[in-house]
Amino acid sequence: MATKGNKHKLSFIGKLVFLLNIVAIGLLLLSYTSVFLKPGNFPLPAFAGLSYPIILAINLGFVIIWFFIRPRYILLSIIVILIGWNHLAQLLPVHSSKEIPKGKTAIKILSFNVQNFLKVNITNTKYISDFENQNEILDYIQGKNADIVILQEFLYDRKEINNFTKWFAKKINCPFTHTRNYFEQKGKKLDAIAIFSKFPIINWGHIEFKEKTIAIYTDMVIHHDTIRAYNLHLASIHLKKEDYDFISEMDIQQDKDEMRNASRAVASKVKAAFIKRGDQVGIVKQHLRSSPYPILLAGDFNDTPVSYTYHSLTKDLKDAFVESGSGFGNTYAGDNFPALRIDYILHDKIFTSVNFKRDKVHLSDHYPINCVLIKE
Repeated sequence: MATKGNKHKLSFIGKLVFLLNIVAIGLLLLSYTSVFLKPGNFPLPAFAGLSYPIILAINLGFVIIWFFIRPRYILLSIIVILIGWNHLAQLLPVHSSKEIPKGKTAIKILSFNVQNFLKVNITNTKYISDFENQNEILDYIQGKNADIVILQEFLYDRKEINNFTKWFAKKINCPFTHTRNYFEQKGKKLDAIAIFSKFPIINWGHIEFKEKTIAIYTDMVIHHDTIRAYNLHLASIHLKKEDYDFISEMDIQQDKDEMRNASRAVASKVKAAFIKRGDQVGIVKQHLRSSPYPILLAGDFNDTPVSYTYHSLTKDLKDAFVESGSGFGNTYAGDNFPALRIDYILHDKIFTSVNFKRDKVHLSDHYPINCVLIKE
């Protein structure tokens, strides 16, 4: 006959579930540390931070399991989830649309990685006869009627290249522009990050990392005030076709050695990108501190909210999505990775963000984002 004490003992399966739950809790705590630790010093937390939504979902799954088999163990994951409540708030904010207050300075911002105006993510456009998405993207941007348009992977390499930026600016009714190629080009090719503005630009510049432009900035006058707008594009993973093929076919891979080698190759590239972004964000932060004007910072950060990159940039700036967005808000639209939020609009604390939108239009491997900033 079982004693009263034995009734409270876990079965073998219960002990296994408990052990797996502890592992999941450990991974969740590790993901929290990713925002404080520079990846170059210790990259493992960065991988956990990248996987935060998945690890969070696993812990919520354990809460449900314990509810049915041993309710008092629910607290195991709930307490750790609550410790990271700020990360959960960044993942799933809830806000409603608001009317723009009359008499206030309101600036509409649009940021979009246009993927070279191509439907397929490739960098060599030599044999492309037409930029298939150019007209559709142009129509989309025209329809948003933004005051400041911030674009990454702004590419053109056809005839009259010198006139393309002016032509594009006129089409979207933002006549003041600043563009700069990622790398200095020997031939005639526009492969740039770009800022378009309805407001006069009085100064401009750029930030480099190992001879690559990772950001541009413009000082613009808005109703007698001056702000500095940054367009930031941090290091991506740079996976090749065979890497994407491996990721998409992982469930049907048969060769264990092939899987192991391919996994190591992908993990190595992800790690290198973490480390590079950690170095880049340090350079960017130093430049932000020198700004004599209030800051608007937008672009493709190639990193999630649970990351050293995001935490570093939001110490002194507000995230427009967290302040006025709703839902999951993923901005990566590619097929080979999970839906992640890697594009951002950050702003100085003198602004309030309203009506942040992620438009789910399939024109790139990113979704465009926009909001209205109101000067307090």
